[in-house]
Amino acid sequence: MGNLLFSPSGRLDPPGYMKAMLIIGVITAVIGLLPLVSSSIATIGGLVSLVFLYVFFAISIKRAHDAGKSGWMSIVFFILLMIVSVIVTLILFAVFGLNMMDMFSTAMEGDPQAAAAAAEAFTKSSAIPSALASLIGYPATAFLVNAMFKQDMHDNTYGPYGNAAESFS
Repeated sequence: MGNLLFSPSGRLDPPGYMKAMLIIGVITAVIGLLPLVSSSIATIGGLVSLVFLYVFFAISIKRAHDAGKSGWMSIVFFILLMIVSVIVTLILFAVFGLNMMDMFSTAMEGDPQAAAAAAEAFTKSSAIPSALASLIGYPATAFLVNAMFKQDMHDNTYGPYGNAAESFS
């Protein structure tokens, strides 16, 4: 499992990529809920989530290799993840009635304590929509990547086809 998530070498088939992205989505959703517990724990969770940025790139490089593409294609996958995440987040913020402009207008009034309180209140109120955005965004991105980049059903320069099944099964 460690090699699967942390090593960028080899190939990862589409079902394995979907499962890995689901796991990352669930873990980042849990991290996204940490502001509801404590702001200091949420800060630590935010730092821990940087590990999952590396994991995302490691599995995305493997998925690109499985499609016969260079690992640099994972940058395109990351851009796609950011676009999907922003769209889903904006939709969920609208559904939950969150408005970032309220927080910014409080911050612009010049009272640092009021601005800090507004930022903390917004962070707590946006925890659930942000967690849902992770649960939706990662699998949606995996679906789009798998749809756009078909599996190379032959051996390629990144490994034999049979080992492309480096998966969660």
